[in-house]
Amino acid sequence: MIFIPARNVHVSAIPVFKSRPEKIRQPRKIMSLRKTSRRNFIKTTALALPLIATGCRSWADKPAGSGTSAGEFVTIRNGRFELAGRPYYYVGTNLWYGCYLSDPNLSGGRARLVRELDRLQKIGANNIRLLAGSETSPLAGAIPNGITYAPHDYDEGLLAGLDFCLAEMAKRNQRAILFVSNYWQWSGSFAQYVRWVTGENIPDPDKPVMAKGDWHAFMEFSARFYQTPAAVALYNDYVTRLIHRRNTVNGRIYRDDPIIMTWELANEPRPAADDPADIPFFCDWVAATAKMIHAQAPHQLVCTGSEGIWGCLQKPEVFIAAHQTPAIDYVTVHMWLKNWSWIKTVELGPDFEIAAGKARDHVEMHTKIATDILKKPLVLEEFGLPRDHESYAPDSPTTARDEYFRRMFAQVAESCQAGRALQAANFWAWGGEGRATAPKGSAGKFLGDPPCEPQGLNSVFDTDASTLAVIADANKKLAALADAGSTR
Repeated sequence: MIFIPARNVHVSAIPVFKSRPEKIRQPRKIMSLRKTSRRNFIKTTALALPLIATGCRSWADKPAGSGTSAGEFVTIRNGRFELAGRPYYYVGTNLWYGCYLSDPNLSGGRARLVRELDRLQKIGANNIRLLAGSETSPLAGAIPNGITYAPHDYDEGLLAGLDFCLAEMAKRNQRAILFVSNYWQWSGSFAQYVRWVTGENIPDPDKPVMAKGDWHAFMEFSARFYQTPAAVALYNDYVTRLIHRRNTVNGRIYRDDPIIMTWELANEPRPAADDPADIPFFCDWVAATAKMIHAQAPHQLVCTGSEGIWGCLQKPEVFIAAHQTPAIDYVTVHMWLKNWSWIKTVELGPDFEIAAGKARDHVEMHTKIATDILKKPLVLEEFGLPRDHESYAPDSPTTARDEYFRRMFAQVAESCQAGRALQAANFWAWGGEGRATAPKGSAGKFLGDPPCEPQGLNSVFDTDASTLAVIADANKKLAALADAGSTR
């Protein structure tokens, strides 16, 4: 766990700096890799919403463009997601491993992906958050291979896997959120871009023992990305190539594909671990990158992928500053009861009620900011809970998780009905027909949890009938609200 001390930072006091150039060394080709975890404990602080701004309309607050037929793209109008002229509310999932499962070199992977998409469609989970950018890294907890193997050197098998995944989703009219890098080490991270440019070694947060290394040093190294122009240029080059990529399965150019709802800057991007002086660099990078993507993919949405206030030095004013640019179309919040030590034992009872109350309050904080200040839609983009008593057995009960999901989905529905910002959720994570064979180290099993984390910890399996019923019921309620909203 990581404790990041909070400091008093006010938006009005944040200066504007220019990025400073750094000496660039010859990039080195990396021959090995692996990756780790991303969620860490940070003490919460009392939250006082600053009286800031009057709202920031997004670039997407306009009708869908004419890339294919009108209305096929998800768009935003008057602070609300819309698709084909009606409200677009959803409960979807995280399935980061889609391109890995669909790699043509993985025997049986594509057949399994088709089955998983069918299962998700059956419960109405038709919005899927996918990894679309990863970097080969030498770190202990990283995935074995990244899409970007080395600067300007890409794994075509994994890209073809992403093509296949998007093409299959198109057959089912499912929408994709694509995150194109990561702040954390488990899929390569910003730190690897810095390493390629500077030649320096990355502090490994998983050495000497998994997840017990120097997290602070790693986070500081990863956040150097925003102030390293050559590293940002490598990232921009990959993103640009992806935006203009032609899908090898269905021939669609990514920028013209309405199945791609959102380009997400990264998984949980953060400013530096604890230094407010780094905040302007982060905010400037967010604004510049979002504008760059919009200029090339004008019909698709852009978001940061932020954890929310939790990932912004525990400061609401930093969260607001990072998302007030009109180039960011909507905002996100992630929430982890177990990882943040809000609950010790996963079971129904007094501790669960306290934790669930904290969760509701945490989401409400973000809903208020998004509704009243930023005036942008909000998505609860990552949240999950282990099985009862943190069991890994697929036949073990999920009573606490089911109740937690039920309450979070109800909060989404309440917000939609009231015309507020919170309009969707993506639970973490879809494990489907994967099964946990060991608490740790089951990389390659594709259970939804990153390879650095216990495999199956937060996985929703295809046999979890009660959880699937909760998800399906939530999507039915949201569909009814969308139907009612389209008549107003």
